[in-house]
Amino acid sequence: MPPTNTEIADTYLAAYMSKDPGKALLAPDVSLEYPLSPRKIVGRLNVTEYMLSVMPGFDAVEIERHLVDGEYVATLWKAHTVWGTMPACSIFRISAGLIAEVRSFFDPRPILQREQLIPHSEDMELGDQGQSGG
Repeated sequence: MPPTNTEIADTYLAAYMSKDPGKALLAPDVSLEYPLSPRKIVGRLNVTEYMLSVMPGFDAVEIERHLVDGEYVATLWKAHTVWGTMPACSIFRISAGLIAEVRSFFDPRPILQREQLIPHSEDMELGDQGQSGG
């Protein structure tokens, strides 16, 4: 019996857990979008290179649940990282037994705060978005 779409999507997060992008069942023309990626990343080699660039920051991945609708799998998960724990949601489109698209959503503030690109939330007053007003 072939793997389910959920099992195929799980290979992507299993790759992060093992720090081995080869475990992800990626289509040759897979596309990847992340909140902090500079652009849409297209192609297995480019996606693999991107995965390798961020994998050192991952300590563990904790899958909470999957929601499945046909060729789409939405996965709620937590990334335990060097920046802290970040809840995330990844939407996978599965085609012909491979991951054709990955769109991940998460709050990038822990990363930006660690890299000192934005102030820590405790340094901001309620309602302050880190912007100077006039």
